[in-house]
Amino acid sequence: MPTGPHPYAEDREVWLGVNEASAMLGVSPATLRRWSVAGKIVTFTTPGGHRRYARSTLEHLLPDAASTEPSIAALGGSTDRVVEILRASISSTCPDVGWLGGASEQTLVVLALGGRTLVDGVLGYVDGSSRREREMALAPALQAAALHGRLARRRGGSLGETVAAFQRCCSLLLDVLGELACRHGLATPATTRMLARANDAGDRLVVALVLAHAEAVEVAAP
Repeated sequence: MPTGPHPYAEDREVWLGVNEASAMLGVSPATLRRWSVAGKIVTFTTPGGHRRYARSTLEHLLPDAASTEPSIAALGGSTDRVVEILRASISSTCPDVGWLGGASEQTLVVLALGGRTLVDGVLGYVDGSSRREREMALAPALQAAALHGRLARRRGGSLGETVAAFQRCCSLLLDVLGELACRHGLATPATTRMLARANDAGDRLVVALVLAHAEAVEVAAP
């Protein structure tokens, strides 16, 4: 005689590995591990040392669960506004970037336009409703990060100095987004999604910068 599903089947928790969980949320495994360390996601560790993630927790972080959440622009975080805020703080955030000394007006304009592209890309990545939308939004920003890395190397900037300054700017952007979320009373899950997406985008931009810096070294080498 056929039987239906076990009455408690739907109550059983489903635990996912790091690759499955990161693919489900559309973030990198590194970002997911940071959430685990920070206690933002329920996990358990297997005897072999592998983390497992509760599917029920991850589902609350999915974009579909936040379809009615306001965009960053709706929170007062348009690209123009965020760039304005960052410009007001950038000199104190990165006061000692040696390779910018004596830069031509043209170089500074290129960097300013690149900075705007970076901000626009991160905001588009955060607000994207699908992986395709997020990737399309971030693509120009990845190119701008690569250009930043090449310019830094060609002007004698070390990789350490360049990455450190770039990461300080990324952290400043996260602070701006966090302040917007707090000011508008955005719910904790929505704020977590927003900052995690922005952090994930920042990680990818840093990688693009590092790779371009390395390639510039190879081009310059005899």
